[in-house]
Amino acid sequence: MGAVVVAGALALTVAGAPATAPDVALGQRMYRDGLLPSGQPLHGILQGDLPAEGSHLQCMTCHRRSGFGSSEGATFVPPITGPSLFQPSELQRADRFRKLYEEDLAGRFWVRVREQRARPAYTDDTLAAALREGKDPTGRALDPLMPRYMLSDEDMGHLIAYLKSLSSTPVPGVDASAIHFATVVTDGVEPAKRQAMHAVMDAYVRWKNTDTRGLVQRPGHSPWHKDDFYGAYRTWVLHVWELRGPADTWPVQLNTYYRAQPVFALLSGIGGGEWRPVHDFCERAEMPCLFPHTDLPVISPPGAYALYFSKGLTVEAEALASYLHEQSRSITTRQIVQVYRDTASGRVPAQALRQALQGYGKARLQDRVIDSAQGLAPTFWKHLVQDEQPAILVLWLEDMDVEGLRSLLDSTDGLQHLQQLYLSSSLLRETLPSVPEGLRAKIRLTYPFALPELAVPQLYRVRAWLRARGVKGTTHERLQLNTHLVLEIADHALEHLGENFSRDFFIERIEDMMENVSNPGVFPYLSLGPGQRFASKGCYIVKLSDRAKGGLEAVSDWISP
Repeated sequence: MGAVVVAGALALTVAGAPATAPDVALGQRMYRDGLLPSGQPLHGILQGDLPAEGSHLQCMTCHRRSGFGSSEGATFVPPITGPSLFQPSELQRADRFRKLYEEDLAGRFWVRVREQRARPAYTDDTLAAALREGKDPTGRALDPLMPRYMLSDEDMGHLIAYLKSLSSTPVPGVDASAIHFATVVTDGVEPAKRQAMHAVMDAYVRWKNTDTRGLVQRPGHSPWHKDDFYGAYRTWVLHVWELRGPADTWPVQLNTYYRAQPVFALLSGIGGGEWRPVHDFCERAEMPCLFPHTDLPVISPPGAYALYFSKGLTVEAEALASYLHEQSRSITTRQIVQVYRDTASGRVPAQALRQALQGYGKARLQDRVIDSAQGLAPTFWKHLVQDEQPAILVLWLEDMDVEGLRSLLDSTDGLQHLQQLYLSSSLLRETLPSVPEGLRAKIRLTYPFALPELAVPQLYRVRAWLRARGVKGTTHERLQLNTHLVLEIADHALEHLGENFSRDFFIERIEDMMENVSNPGVFPYLSLGPGQRFASKGCYIVKLSDRAKGGLEAVSDWISP
């Protein structure tokens, strides 16, 4: 029997039974990309009479990738997961409490939440009517912001099949009593760094599990607004996935670990090179990867499941290009020379600097590429400044390499042309370079962290927490503070999932709450939004100063390239 959908001046006649069985993958494409199985864009009506198509009709835009909905200002978007749609809706006190009080929202939003009423479970037919005509199973009109879709029966079947699949199966890594996490450590990581990270993670998991056991064993029950928290409590189990050998063998190793024990998410982790093999594994598995310690995150494409503190060396290079453009407009490209080793930590920032300078009209950047195993003798530095005579010298080199800079003092002819020398604070790790006074005034650092003198109260709270649990301070405090922050973020996001253990919902909760986390101050400001994958988005340019300011002094504002 045919069905006619009329909306404004547009009409679509749909006739006949579906020609093919519903396909979840095709429905997913409609939900996420706004594309029909034919490859054509979706069509529909917005606000009663506005024709729309394609990306404007992506279900994911409002209901999010997870299907659990969202809220912003006075707009409330309900969940449309399989269990949400195909079960009767009930007015849950705990759920309503969270929606009303977990964030500061406009009064109109409060009204929308309070006026919700129970409804029977959807069926395929009533859900199709809701999508086409904007009416729920009781005949009540849906919000005008909800599109009225123009879909054939066949295409409607694909979309409904996908909606049924959302959060309808158990998520890997979670059982009735435990939730499993993993942290990844790759080859090439210094033992001291590995130990610094593990010490924090072990202490946090022990503390978390002790707290959880106390809550579960409590004889009474919490107030209504915590009704669903008890069913969500799980013991944390942390697994360490160590990756050995060449990076091209890591995918096989990761698959082996995952098959042996699936985990809900990767927490923290540390890499000695490019993070892409781990990133790509998480994207394939659709598994969250939260804020690993890496200077080489995956920038493009950003993916849906990996979150990073910053763009690492890439943001340092982009900020430096912006600073050079603003401060040195008269410098020609022939006067800028960058030196880097033929490794990922050299190539990535060098390429980023080149691309950024091209955008500012400085395309002829001079490169001096060093073999990965080549030693840097004093003669290298002398010939560099004498032959190239750079006004700006950019060194994407690690701390051991820059020790030879003192030999530049023996090259007075070259130094008279050198105005500024830039180093990466990330590649220098957490130690400042030891340089002669004759060079000190010329040196600048790219610095993607909070300035040392800007310590925040949360820093002292985390330090006290670590000391109270026997975690000794190390020279890698920045790494330890960030590790603690990752675990705290995961902990708080899980609390807001309730019993909805969805990986996509987990990522979305982190996106929403990032600005409110207890930031210990490694980065000056952290924020995320839907689809954003880098929480800190800028970098300072600093110079070496006296120890009263932590040895550094900003010569630029916070640059967000």
